[in-house]
Amino acid sequence: MNLKKYLDFRILGLVGSIFLIISEFLSWFSELSLLNIYLITTAVALGDSFLYLFPLICGIICLFGTLLVTYNIDYKISSVIINFIGLGFFLIFIFNIIPLQLIYIPSADIGFYFSIIGSLLVFFDIINILLSQQQKLGRE
Repeated sequence: MNLKKYLDFRILGLVGSIFLIISEFLSWFSELSLLNIYLITTAVALGDSFLYLFPLICGIICLFGTLLVTYNIDYKISSVIINFIGLGFFLIFIFNIIPLQLIYIPSADIGFYFSIIGSLLVFFDIINILLSQQQKLGRE
């Protein structure tokens, strides 16, 4: 069974980006979404409150990169660079916020899982783009 015949792997980045954007509005820890946590920490004027917006920023950047390669296939390398920048924002969020919430990970809600799955899908999209670029170079 040829999987490439039935599935277009370019959709991985699109679905992953949408998952990252949706995860911002779903509950993460203690029944609060990241947007609610951002609004609460901004009202209290905590220093790192802007970090709670990074999954949303990452999803928008990666969505732009995915739509760029969907629009014109010649922009593959540009799309990979844009997706790496977007995943960089997500990694900053993960390394700064998640250690503070480590005790709540076992009781994490669906938003946490959406963000992890979305970032993995974007990463697999990057690998797919780079492998298809390598195969194209190998044929020439």
